[in-house]
Amino acid sequence: MRLTVAGRGPFSSHAHVVAPGAPYLACESSVPYDLIFSNLGQPWPALAARLVVIGGVTVTFNEAVNAAQVLMTSKTSAIQPVLRTAGNPLAGCDYFGVAAPYLEAARLAPKTGRAGAAGRHVTKNAFLEAVALTLTIVRETELTGALEAFGTDERYAVAMARDAVKLRESAYLSGVKSSVRSAVTRAVTACSALAGKFTCAEMTACGTGACRFAAPAHRGITVAAEAGRFQRPANHVQAGSLFSDAGAAGQLAAAGSALAGIQVYDTDRLQAGDRAA
Repeated sequence: MRLTVAGRGPFSSHAHVVAPGAPYLACESSVPYDLIFSNLGQPWPALAARLVVIGGVTVTFNEAVNAAQVLMTSKTSAIQPVLRTAGNPLAGCDYFGVAAPYLEAARLAPKTGRAGAAGRHVTKNAFLEAVALTLTIVRETELTGALEAFGTDERYAVAMARDAVKLRESAYLSGVKSSVRSAVTRAVTACSALAGKFTCAEMTACGTGACRFAAPAHRGITVAAEAGRFQRPANHVQAGSLFSDAGAAGQLAAAGSALAGIQVYDTDRLQAGDRAA
């Protein structure tokens, strides 16, 4: 069984199943619907901290995920002892009541090949299905609230867009730095393997610019390398001197774009622009 929090198909049809000990949400959503959306509204709790009630025990989203992961990796059909050993609060829940609506389907699951109860973990599998359903509902509820706020409060939408751009920029820059660092390492290694075969006087970082070992993506780099932690190989006219890949990474990052045309304006600037127009 694989625990999937999003996109579990027909779970919406089970959203209102009521059974003894069945899991339910401790609150409809962390979005303060009774408040006017604004940047002064109450902060939303993180999804990981969302509260759910499973078998009479209130836990956070993360604790429920952890419980499922612990049980999935366990080779035994036991639930309570395994969760107690892991220190998970769901060890005290009514797991039989939680699993009840899903026992019939669990009994039809293929056996593992082991004898007795170990061959088919009926109650545990049914419990895991119930927990997965709960986590799916929580996540979808949170997402629905987020989308509603995004379409209602322009300041929230701008803040989200700005954070998204920052994340994209950060990921892009990290990728560029990693690419250049790998290129430098490969070039120094390849050049050292051909010690005495040629002489190089390139001032860019090894593996960039006109270096014979530079890949096409790095040949456009022209900035001279400053002092750093990499060592010039024996074939270089400055063999043994230290150089950095930072300048090369900076030039390569400036030549590309992580934003793909995305621009973010805050409300004040947008209103100022409207007045100027």
